[in-house]
Amino acid sequence: LPAAVACFEEVIHRSPDEADAWRMLGKCHCEGDEDDKAIICLEHSVERDPYCLDALLTLGVSYVNEMDLDRALKNLKAWVINNPKFCGLDVESAAMDPTANKLQEVENILKEALKFDPNDPDVLECLGVCYNVGRNYNDAVECLSKALAVRPDDYTLLNKLGATLANSNRSEEALPHYIKALKIKSKFSRGWLNMAIAHSNLRHFEEACRCYLQTLALNPKATHIWSYLRIALTLAERWDLLPLAGEQNLDAFKAHFSFVYM
Repeated sequence: LPAAVACFEEVIHRSPDEADAWRMLGKCHCEGDEDDKAIICLEHSVERDPYCLDALLTLGVSYVNEMDLDRALKNLKAWVINNPKFCGLDVESAAMDPTANKLQEVENILKEALKFDPNDPDVLECLGVCYNVGRNYNDAVECLSKALAVRPDDYTLLNKLGATLANSNRSEEALPHYIKALKIKSKFSRGWLNMAIAHSNLRHFEEACRCYLQTLALNPKATHIWSYLRIALTLAERWDLLPLAGEQNLDAFKAHFSFVYM
């Protein structure tokens, strides 16, 4: 992932108006659990190519994750309006409900889009994310499971389903989905991070520490993960290792936990 980020940054340095490079750099940051950076890159991509469906959908989902629902609604509307699959859908009417909040407006648009194709994995994925944010976990699990039936080897979908299960106090069920995602893409740092959180929820604090360290080995720039690691070390009563976390000394942890630089 860091190598990919460096390559896309070099392309942008040479050609700052290259929309695809901005889009791919944003998707790399999404995988590295750096949503703030992802949003900046995806906004640059959409600014240069306002009709790129992949960038619009990814940006909309990122804003939903960040609970910035005004911008999420704007980008998801644009994704539907510019998508030939949904030609004829009245987006404004679909979103209109005087009693609805912004999240419900987004859900209403996606539900109408789903009528065009009930098995559209992109719509199901996005609707699953919205349900997850609204803590409607059962419907979120249903949507993401249907999307996975269409794209069974999509490691990002497996990760989202795992995160939804973990959010609904079903971390034990979440683990197999993370494991499958990481078998498909072992360097998926967001998957390692979510697996660490699931292990922490299950009070497997030593394994949670290992997964946090593996995440940092894959994406050293995700420095916010050090705070998660310090909490897990405290809960594991590994007081001796807290100074190493304070120093953010990843190499020093090799003597205590099994993780690899991939």
